[in-house]
Amino acid sequence: MSRRAASLLISLGVLSLLALAWMVFLPAAATYALRRATGFDVRVDALAVNPFTGRVVVRGLVARNPPAWPTPPFAEIRSLTADVSLLSALFSDRLVIEDLDLDVTSVELVRRANGRSNATEFMAAWSRPPPPGEPPPKPFLYVVRLLHLRLDRLVLADAGSGSLVEHPYRLQIDQTYHNISDARELLVPGVMSRLYTVGVRTDISTMLPGPFGTALSGAMGAAATVGDQLKQAGRKTGNFLKGVLDKLEQSAKP
Repeated sequence: MSRRAASLLISLGVLSLLALAWMVFLPAAATYALRRATGFDVRVDALAVNPFTGRVVVRGLVARNPPAWPTPPFAEIRSLTADVSLLSALFSDRLVIEDLDLDVTSVELVRRANGRSNATEFMAAWSRPPPPGEPPPKPFLYVVRLLHLRLDRLVLADAGSGSLVEHPYRLQIDQTYHNISDARELLVPGVMSRLYTVGVRTDISTMLPGPFGTALSGAMGAAATVGDQLKQAGRKTGNFLKGVLDKLEQSAKP
């Protein structure tokens, strides 16, 4: 074997070891960073990031509330697959995600006696003020060109009265979006109609932080108004049809 061929084999071996180390240690490093930043127990079955193509694959991600919370579950993601534009990540202040497929098994929103929810606490962990002398971070800008969202189950849990009361909902949301740059854009009529149909409590908006919770509150109110109008129209139509049938029945009698 020539020296050149031996050097090539050694280089390939080193690259293979580096790739193996990347695959083995990346999930542990990512979950450790999330636990340290948020205080929530985050676990993931599989995480793969290709730095050359921008493809991210996550399988079996589970986030659990800190020990002081009245119930452990927070969120369970069956899978997440994303294709990130590397040029946007490297040369602009906006992250462009060309394709994002998010399959969520369940989300459990819990409100403690102090009125704060686990979602509020989780998001607050990402907006802590910087250390003295450091400039505040720039606002995170993003756009998702194509988003496919599935959400199977939602649980609203309230421990404000001292005992935990849980309300489970089987949402089975399956929605596709285009050019999303704000979480409030997820509240499309199809999603709001589904929340209204399964009877999700209107105070869900108080369990979600910031502008998204405010937007959800308005959308829930609008969905309830439309639903009431449809019910009233249905009752009027039903009464009209009943009257017509009664008249036909009477006219048919000898």
